[in-house]
Amino acid sequence: MATILVLGVKVPFTTGGAEALVKTLVHELRQRNHDVDTIDVPISFHPKEKLLTQAAIWRNLELTEVGGKKIDLVIATKFPTYYVSHPNKSIWLVHQHRPAYDLYGTRFSDFSDDPRDEALRRMIAEGDRKAIGEAAFISGISKNVTDRLLRYNGISGVPIYPPLPLRGRYKQGRFDHYILSVGRLCNIKRVDMMIKALPIVHNFVKLKIVGTPDESGVMEYYRNEIDKHHLWDRVEFLGRVSDEELIDLYSNALGVYYAPYDEDYGYVTLEAFASGKPVITAKDSGGVLEFMQDGERGFVLEPTSDAIGHGVNKLVENVSLAQTMGENGLKYVKNLGLLESGWDQVIEQLLSPIGNNEQPQPIHAQV
Repeated sequence: MATILVLGVKVPFTTGGAEALVKTLVHELRQRNHDVDTIDVPISFHPKEKLLTQAAIWRNLELTEVGGKKIDLVIATKFPTYYVSHPNKSIWLVHQHRPAYDLYGTRFSDFSDDPRDEALRRMIAEGDRKAIGEAAFISGISKNVTDRLLRYNGISGVPIYPPLPLRGRYKQGRFDHYILSVGRLCNIKRVDMMIKALPIVHNFVKLKIVGTPDESGVMEYYRNEIDKHHLWDRVEFLGRVSDEELIDLYSNALGVYYAPYDEDYGYVTLEAFASGKPVITAKDSGGVLEFMQDGERGFVLEPTSDAIGHGVNKLVENVSLAQTMGENGLKYVKNLGLLESGWDQVIEQLLSPIGNNEQPQPIHAQV
């Protein structure tokens, strides 16, 4: 039995995939009789000048011994948790501070080419290289994440795909006349692209949106789009729902829309497959594409509302196609081993700094 701390950061009043990952990892570690707890520190990404301060807070945490207990291992997840200094630091990287890296130069980054912003970006990259590079084991939640780490920081990591949090509970149901969208409500998730696509979609098809906003003004923006296109009776914001409600929503959807910009991993894709539903995504959706094959388990489309709308109509007009794609997705996620199992391999690798000295092997998704 090992004494382990799992490190997470929390944007107050929001919940996403990273929180689900930490919660499930802690549960699985406890199931294997490890003594586990979580360290969560609230974070705000604005103003960006305070990012280094927040990294310094983590760097100064003393976690080798807590409450009279020697901590055998810490498992860091996303920026800036990996700044913790510990002799046995394992990293399962969700993502770094993306606006300073791959989002730089896009509408999703608040960094400009101002010399002060450039200096801040350099300091973040230098700090990340040191903090991540000193870890005893380095992995990421997808190949997309580890590819970024290598591209921007010159550090290699092992891709380890997280098994699904509700793995034994997904079910297959009807193909009702609604498209489901699941995830945080923010610009980078591009829920607006699906809302703007609805006027193209047959008017009896609705959009059900699960998730809570984590950007100021985003709900006002969505509602303005709904008003502009007269979609009041076709869009339903469900907020945060229970696990049981989410399972039902997945199981009875016609399809699942999930087309964020350059996503890290995306539980939603695999949850849709586990529910026997096709996924509609975009060609620039990042980690989602590690599991997608256009025309096989859904559609990989241009990131425009026109393309998304016509893609939905293909499912509306050919439910048997939606069913076939859903069956293909279900078969795929079963074969991938993320539905009923997979945690033993994940935990073996994350605990490798305090376990055997064998070289960890990557868990790859096969498209």
